[in-house]
Amino acid sequence: MQITLVVSSLLLAAAVNAFPQSLESKAAIISQEQVLNLDGTFKNTFETENKIRQEQIGYLKQGPASKDGPGVVQVIQGGYSYVAPDGTVISTGYTSDENGFQPAGSHLPTPPPIPEKIQESLRLLASLPSTPEPQYQ
Repeated sequence: MQITLVVSSLLLAAAVNAFPQSLESKAAIISQEQVLNLDGTFKNTFETENKIRQEQIGYLKQGPASKDGPGVVQVIQGGYSYVAPDGTVISTGYTSDENGFQPAGSHLPTPPPIPEKIQESLRLLASLPSTPEPQYQ
């Protein structure tokens, strides 16, 4: 039992030392700004020495009323960027509100275009008169 524990500990130590240490975790923050206002608005930005940048603003807007009272929605807009291992800069912008998190960036996957035949079918369906729902008794 003790031999197994010692051997396991030595193997774990060897594995940890063999794993390359990342410099990313040691990047220092070279600039940072935080502004928090009493009306619920805020601004937050930072940049690290390895070119990671992030900025965002937040504010409150009127939303739909609910049973709990007037609706207020928090909106956060911002973006972040970093340098990929191949040297390209990856940038993502985003909005987060009552519709959820909505990222945008040229590196993000997009759905394929809708084939023309399906678009024709959708146009035809939209042009047809609607039928009333059946009434059950």
